[in-house]
Amino acid sequence: MKKKTSAKRAGVSGVLKLNARGFGFVLVPDGKDLFIPLDNLGSAMDGDTVIAEIVREARDKNKNPVGRIVEVSKRDTRDLVGVFQRSNGKATVIPEDDELKRPILIPDNKLQPSGGGKAPRAGQLVLIRRKPDAKAGESPQGEILEVLGHPSDKGMDLTLIARSKGLKSAFPAKIEEFVRTLKPIALQKETRRRDDLRDQLCFTIDPETAKDFDDAVSLRQLDNGTFELGVHIADVSAYVEADSPLDLEARDRGTSVYFVQQVIPMLPERLSNDLCSLKPNEDRPAYSVIMNIDSRGDIKDYRIVESLIRSKHRFAYEDVEAIINGRKHRYAQNVHLMMMLSLLLRRRREETGSVDFDVPEPVISLDKNGIPYEVRPSERLDAHRLIEEFMLAANRTVARHIVAQNAAAQKKQRRGDKRPQPVTWPFIYRVHEKPKEDDVRSFLELLEGLGIHYRVQGELEPEDYRKILGIIENLDFKDFVEKVALRSMTKAVYSTENIGHFGLAFDAYTHFTSPIRRYADLAIHRLLKRYAGGSRPRATQKLEASLQQICEHSTAREIRATEAEREYTRLKSMQFLAGKIGETYDGVIAGVTSFGLFVELTHYLIEGLVHVSEIKDDHYDFDRDNYQLIGQKNGRTYRLGDRLRVRIKGVSPEERKADLSIAE
Repeated sequence: MKKKTSAKRAGVSGVLKLNARGFGFVLVPDGKDLFIPLDNLGSAMDGDTVIAEIVREARDKNKNPVGRIVEVSKRDTRDLVGVFQRSNGKATVIPEDDELKRPILIPDNKLQPSGGGKAPRAGQLVLIRRKPDAKAGESPQGEILEVLGHPSDKGMDLTLIARSKGLKSAFPAKIEEFVRTLKPIALQKETRRRDDLRDQLCFTIDPETAKDFDDAVSLRQLDNGTFELGVHIADVSAYVEADSPLDLEARDRGTSVYFVQQVIPMLPERLSNDLCSLKPNEDRPAYSVIMNIDSRGDIKDYRIVESLIRSKHRFAYEDVEAIINGRKHRYAQNVHLMMMLSLLLRRRREETGSVDFDVPEPVISLDKNGIPYEVRPSERLDAHRLIEEFMLAANRTVARHIVAQNAAAQKKQRRGDKRPQPVTWPFIYRVHEKPKEDDVRSFLELLEGLGIHYRVQGELEPEDYRKILGIIENLDFKDFVEKVALRSMTKAVYSTENIGHFGLAFDAYTHFTSPIRRYADLAIHRLLKRYAGGSRPRATQKLEASLQQICEHSTAREIRATEAEREYTRLKSMQFLAGKIGETYDGVIAGVTSFGLFVELTHYLIEGLVHVSEIKDDHYDFDRDNYQLIGQKNGRTYRLGDRLRVRIKGVSPEERKADLSIAE
């Protein structure tokens, strides 16, 4: 009865989102979000599903009503990383996550790590789990799971970010033991059922530091002038059995996570770097998409086959770039032919409106102690574009293959064919919705503020983005506008429903080409094998539900990986800038707020804040509509995209922020 009473008093349910300053909001799906002051949180923390009561209605329609948490209906179950402290005889942990800064009380009987070992000392980083049954009026409580070490320990910054995001690098002992016993597949047996392509000239093209090679490419020009492009992908499904402990671990991880010089892999190294990797001069099972492409860049025919291949060479991107620019090599003729075909494919994509963003990212170099000594903008080489075009072609071909099979099945059903009808094949697509109307409007208004007047004729199409990128190609703020354009788009996700890919302007698209590092690709390989064997799913609804769960989980894991990678890059960027205090740099205003200007340093692509108090020549008002600060007396403006000379005033790697001032 008590629970019903509180729910009735509250009348509002939603997920709590906390701010770094301590207060929060209950996000209400079909209503006005509730503002929750720190004193009204009880034991609730960021991510909890809560029930709240309204204690004060909003006085202004633009304000939020004030609420108080009366019940936590579902705890956020993620483990937390924080600093262990003792004060007034109480043991507490302060979470590292800015949105979870509330102290968590650790009872005396929960100080011993659950995995064994000594209780933590003050100042050490620990991994904790929150107590799920804390009452609404209590302070949050938890238990120690693991003592990670001291914040100054080597590599602890990476450990801190990885563990705070729920990322685990080590595999369970049973899985490691199982993988050690794996042997290469029996080639004699496989040659009887696979296409033997080992005599074809194919090779891998990857980053210099790559250790796992999951794609190889081949190309030859046929007598009729068309091209036969082969994209050969490591056949991970030949080693990883569906629903095995190894498969479930890979599914849970969802994706490999790439930090500056380290990787948290989806699969154990024995598989990713050895058995499955398309190493040069070694026979490997593969899944190949072999496409016949005409001189316009149209794919006229294709076949998708299980194969055996033998990579003849391992190229780094820089090696291929050198060959494109004239360096001699025994495979130079083949590389040049590939470059020509990639240009055809790219031009064909552009003709259909496909958007090709080219936003540079900071590339960080670390010494042996993990200290950053260089930050530079990434460079997109022709060699990168070559591989990108081939992978796009293969992924699109696989998706269109499934769409065509489903269309044929539906056509038979419409004709009233009395023969047993094939069941529609459930599948995993990579989809990208159209940008939301509000985001598009904001983007176009920003362009207006920069002096670029672009009108959308009818519905927004990918071609509109491509035209805008063409307009800004030679402008000073090109990179900035590309980033804003990218942010205005929705995020691509996995789905069992094919709605196409807006950014690429593809009617169907999937992820087939990276099963070593993406679980969705591995699942897609299994589906293709199942359907190629003539198998039809008996429990279609069950299969579709399973695939949708994989889609949702893989998307969530991808987002988590991206957040962790960006946070680590931001941390290392701040560590690098900490050694540059007092120096001046050119920058571009990348954000304007009431409290200051966010400026991206042009040379390093690192962002810092010029607080409004640092602009001392006048008092500045914030013009929200035009993304600018305007001086009250001198009329001077600071706008998005403006160039600015700034000085690094202070840096806090712990808070991931840099304070800048305007250089005279």
